Amino acid sequence: MILARIVDSLKFEEGYRAHAYHDHLGVLTIGYGRNIDASGLGISKEEARILLENDVRRTEIEVEVALPWSVTLQTAQRETLIELSFQMGTPRLLGFKKMLAALKAGDNETAAAELMDSKYASQTPDRAARYSEKIAG
Repeated sequence: MILARIVDSLKFEEGYRAHAYHDHLGVLTIGYGRNIDASGLGISKEEARILLENDVRRTEIEVEVALPWSVTLQTAQRETLIELSFQMGTPRLLGFKKMLAALKAGDNETAAAELMDSKYASQTPDRAARYSEKIAG
């Protein structure tokens, strides 16, 4: 099949780069030579959705490993932990000790209040308010 041969050849010629880099012409590139500069292809919404789904799967696993008890939470609280972890990273999420302790104890109201009483809430007030409502139930 011609597509497979061309793909194999281009994979060899371009080489794979997991992170964005500037090619020999200074063009911002990623993967196997994908031009992601403003003048290039960027990524499609479908490609962005695939990346997002992969990232959410990875984040869900990270949260389950870091907070094994989180699998017993109600759906809204568990989803919110995953979204928070996606946004700030699991190590930073683990810094929300009072919120996490309240969630683990089943005290969703206190957990929601603890989220709102954070630097995070002052930095992203609208998002924090939405997450706090989800946590409160």
